[in-house]
This record gives sequence, C-alpha cells and structure tokens, in this order.
Amino acid sequence: MTHFLKEFLTPKSIAVYGANNKGAGIGSFQLMGLIVSGFKGKIYPIHLKLDSVMGYKAYKSISDVPEVPDLVIVILPPKVVPQVFEECGEKGVKRIVLISGGFRELGGDRTNTLREEIQKIAKKYGIRFIGPNCLGIYNSWIYPDDPSSALNTAIWEKQQRGYFSIASQSGTLASHIFFDPENLDLGISRSLSLGNEADIDVVDCLEFYKDDEKTKAIGLYIEELKRAKTFLRVAKEITPRKPIITIYVGGSEAAQRAVKSHTGSLAGNAKIYDAAFKEAGVVKTELVTEFLDLARVLTKEIYPKGKRLGIITNSGGPGVMIANHAEKQGLKVPRLSEQLRTELREYAIPTASLKNPIDTTFDMNFQNYYINIPKTLMQSGEIDAIMMYGVFGFQDVLKKLMENERVAQYEDFPDQVKQDLPLEKMLVSPLLKMSKKFSIPVFLINPQNYNSPWSKRIRSTGAILFQYWDRPVRCLAKLCEYSQYRRKMVEKKSP
Repeated sequence: MTHFLKEFLTPKSIAVYGANNKGAGIGSFQLMGLIVSGFKGKIYPIHLKLDSVMGYKAYKSISDVPEVPDLVIVILPPKVVPQVFEECGEKGVKRIVLISGGFRELGGDRTNTLREEIQKIAKKYGIRFIGPNCLGIYNSWIYPDDPSSALNTAIWEKQQRGYFSIASQSGTLASHIFFDPENLDLGISRSLSLGNEADIDVVDCLEFYKDDEKTKAIGLYIEELKRAKTFLRVAKEITPRKPIITIYVGGSEAAQRAVKSHTGSLAGNAKIYDAAFKEAGVVKTELVTEFLDLARVLTKEIYPKGKRLGIITNSGGPGVMIANHAEKQGLKVPRLSEQLRTELREYAIPTASLKNPIDTTFDMNFQNYYINIPKTLMQSGEIDAIMMYGVFGFQDVLKKLMENERVAQYEDFPDQVKQDLPLEKMLVSPLLKMSKKFSIPVFLINPQNYNSPWSKRIRSTGAILFQYWDRPVRCLAKLCEYSQYRRKMVEKKSP
C-alpha cells in the first residue's frame, strides 16, 4: 500500500495562493522555487486581481481551475484560510501545504480558534495538510530519470540528489541549512517542513521514510512529540535498518519560552527525551554541524564493528589531540601489537612512530600513506575505524613553489607530485574501496581550505573530509554508538 505522503511529493499539478509578480512575500518565493527547480507539472496561481502570475494564467478562485490540482499551496492571512479550505474541499482537493502562520503560535490573552476550524473543515472533506507555519516540501526524486529537476518550495538552492531525508518542525532546519550545497557533500532526498503539525506530523513522516527506497538516513528536528508512544514504536522499527538523527530542543528555560512562542508547543523534559531516544536507537545531537556530519557519514552505510580507532598522521600534535579527544568521547585508541608494528615498519621511515597514533612524520611516499598503511591496519583486525590527519595537497603546494624562479631552477621533486596525475583516483578511491570491503570507516582531515583544488578532488571521490579533528572525532563516536545498537538489534533477532 502506497503511503499518502507519496502523493504530496509527486504532484502533477499545483495551485498556489498568495503569489504575485512583485517578488515580495513568501508566496512569490514559493512559486519561484517551483519554477527554478524545474517542476514539470501544471501550475495554477490563484489571485483575486491578477490575470497572470509569473507568466501563468491566474484564476480568481480554485473553483475556476480546469482540473482538481494534486496539491494546493496556501500563503494567505490566517483569517481567510478557513474559507480557502472550504473552497478547496468543495473542489475535491485532498492535499494542502499551509505555509501561513498565526494559527497556534500566538500568545497572551488572544483567543485563536482558526486551527480548530481548519482541522474540522479538513476532516469534513478528507483533506490531509502540512502546516501551518511551515516552508513546504522538497523532493529530489520527483523525476527519477532527471537529477537536474526537483519539487522545491523552500530550499531555493539546487541540491545534490542523495538519500538523506528530513522531517522538521522548523522550516529553517528543513531548508536554510542547505543554502550552501557545494560545500555540504550531502545528497538530499526529501525534506518536509511540518510547522505546527495541525494534521501531518513527524510520526507520519517516519512511517513513510521507513520503507522509502530513496531514504537511507533520516534527520529530524523536534520541539514536541504529540504522539510520543507511537513515535518510539515506529523509531524502533526503523533504527535497526536506517539511522535516525535528531535535534531536540526544549531543555532550557529559554528554549521552553522560544518553543511556546514559535509553535505554541510545550516542550517535554529533555532527560525523558534523551532516555527515550537512546532506547529507540535514535542518534541525538544539539549541533547543526554535527547533524550534517552524521548525515553524510551515515548515508555511506559503513558501520564499524567496534570503537577501536586507528590514527594515521604526519604530524605529532594533531595525533595526540585526536587520541585524547577520542578517548574522552568514549572511543578506544589501542596500542598496536608487536606483530602489526613489524608489518607496518615495511611502509614507514625509521623516524616514524607506530604505536597508535601512527606518526609517519613528513614522508612523501603517498602509496604507503594512503594505501599500504591503512590496508595493513584494516587486515589486522585490531582497529574498527581510521582517522587520517594531514592529507595535504602536495601537488598544489609544490606547483606554487615552482612558480619561484630559484626553486624551479634547482628542484628535484618526485615525479608523482610534479606531474598532473589524478592522485585522488590513484590513492583515495582505492582507500574508499578498502573501507567498504572491511566495513571500516575512514575519515580524512586536510587543514587546507575546504575549497582548495586538492580538497575538492578528494571530495569528488565521495570521501568524508574534515578540516580539523574535533568534529570527526565527535561524529565517529556517535557513529560507533549507533552501530553498536544496530548490531545488538540484529543479534536479538537471530535464532
């Protein structure tokens, strides 16, 4: 049976209330988002005064539209929304995205029954709706054979297609964090901004994502759970197969105030939520950067078998800091066996330290650094994950140095770094294949600019690249924790 949210994400016709030609107001941005993202279906602007909006024939009322639209987007003052819902119901509309706010998040002594009114109308006509107070929907897979087009009412920027899907009670987390797609290294599948959840809620999204083949990892932003028990039940069904990453807010007094004014919700006790998430195998974070780091790591589907970290570095200080931070985060940095160190000695210069961290010092043998040492570690069975610091772009550095007349006259650099060889394919791609084969995640750290030529070439291979070492350590610790939960659940099901 097809989940009802599938129809929200694959409309062939959309009516839009609240857009005009001036580019002012969120309604216009919603419509422009549909246009620039390449929506191929029919668009019907609804406007009382205009004959056309953005070149599309405009209609005075939904009743004038020549068909029943698959989806209606509403961005109008709250007081007129009940009437619009009534008209949509009479037309036969079954799906609405209500962007407008002002239905529940009002404070003070004001009485606001608009939420109840639209709920009653929706039930009367069998309408399902997202919102109010949301930013809409995004689906990069609306046209499976065309990755250049998407259904997009919120994010505005063109996103890389991928397998990370979001359900968020904050429009910002469902969209604004993706305004820099070139630097995310994260492919987005679906994103649903739910707002105040007067009808469709987080649980509905989980039930859809659970069996969605285009979703490998799920991200949530939660201010409250209206169906907490159902949420936990569904989450427990999902997490043994797909990771769920969650930002929950509401633990502090200030957050409680902000949540109430934002959505009218009462956030629950943070400790209760923490315990519930842990029981269900949900990965919790309070940091947006970590949320995104976890998303790009977990969609790789490489799950470590334990918490033993092997550190490869060409500089002593970062190795020490990684090891120190790793143990504080619950990871293990084991001393390598004598036999393994003997095997590693073949690929290291005499000054290298091989105890773990493995400090290769300033050795320019890239084959050993990227291939032989990691492979030996993976084959040993003594580590579960690898972190490599110092994956510098020596080609770029030496090319720049050779621009100097004296250096160019006397240099005798190795051919491997002088020639314009595709080192990312020669070194990083084989490393990633080994990572997949042994189920040992590898995090690379290059302190150079994230958009430097070499960094971009590393990222083009699909490698997980960081600039410094605190974020990858925290990310790996949570990856290992989830992986441990996942294994435990699989073992429980085994006879």
